[in-house]
Amino acid sequence: MTAGIGRRSVIKGIAAGGAAALVAPSIGARAQTTLRINAGMQPIMNGPAHIAFREKYFEKLGLEVNFVKFTSGPAQFAALAGGQVDLAWGGVGPFLVANANGQDLQFTSVLMDYNKLEMVLVPKDSPIKSMKDLKGKKVAGVQGSDVHYGLWKLLLAHGMSKDDAQLVGMAPPQQVAAFNARDVDAAFIWAPFATPLVDAGARVIARNSDLSPGPAFLGWAGRRPWLDKNADAVSRLLRGWNMGLDKMKQDPEMAIRYTLDFTGMAREQAVAIAKDLDCFNSTAALDPQSIVHWSKGSKLHAMLGDFLKFGLDIGIAKNLVNIDDYIRTDVMQLARKG
Repeated sequence: MTAGIGRRSVIKGIAAGGAAALVAPSIGARAQTTLRINAGMQPIMNGPAHIAFREKYFEKLGLEVNFVKFTSGPAQFAALAGGQVDLAWGGVGPFLVANANGQDLQFTSVLMDYNKLEMVLVPKDSPIKSMKDLKGKKVAGVQGSDVHYGLWKLLLAHGMSKDDAQLVGMAPPQQVAAFNARDVDAAFIWAPFATPLVDAGARVIARNSDLSPGPAFLGWAGRRPWLDKNADAVSRLLRGWNMGLDKMKQDPEMAIRYTLDFTGMAREQAVAIAKDLDCFNSTAALDPQSIVHWSKGSKLHAMLGDFLKFGLDIGIAKNLVNIDDYIRTDVMQLARKG
């Protein structure tokens, strides 16, 4: 992050493994220090963030945001480690696994419930009718992601073991290709990548929302040292998110329009996704009544402890780490104070 006097500017896209960058310029003719954040973003329905960007809410808060596009959370780990992005967007679980592998990451806030939009799909003519029918089958999915953990939990819920189905690790675009080529028996995939498959006749046999709670709670994570030094910038980002969320509630069509511009998805996809997507105020984890309340003993805390155990059991997490301070309630408190 850098600081400077606010002037209208454009930042070149940063080199992050082929990621694409989109920049919100700083406010012109405003005598204030402007803070800058390079933030990872996935090509999903993210109305509050896109509205805050396009309606210049971040600018009004003295923040210059550079969104960098990735297709999954794990794809951003290297960019975080190399300092190519300051924050990465994804699920609370995968970033905890990266933390257990030495990246010293923390989650800034829980902003989105994506569980209904992560689904196990099978071809329309497949004999597979339920999770039990996946025994001995190949399931495409992102290794170490919410869907990897979800597959394990859903198998257990149906009286099976994690070894009864084989996860074939691949990124979402490759999952679509493998699914259509029948190289796999099923895909545990998220929207928007899942949406055209469903439109073409693929059947949903399970979702992460079948779990209580599901693992797909999304937001931004960053390296602890960077977050310690830049809590003010992150609090401005969260306040901008809240402004975007309020505007989205007033004008849902704006969220769809700006999502299409960033992601390139079809309008029908965005409309369908919006129906199953829940977004939270950036301070929701401070609320004991919220589904994403964060404290020792909360449901979210228990789920993340289980996610870490899963990672250790299958060998994708190397170390047992203390999760009590994993989600930064201090940054949320700062955002709440404004």
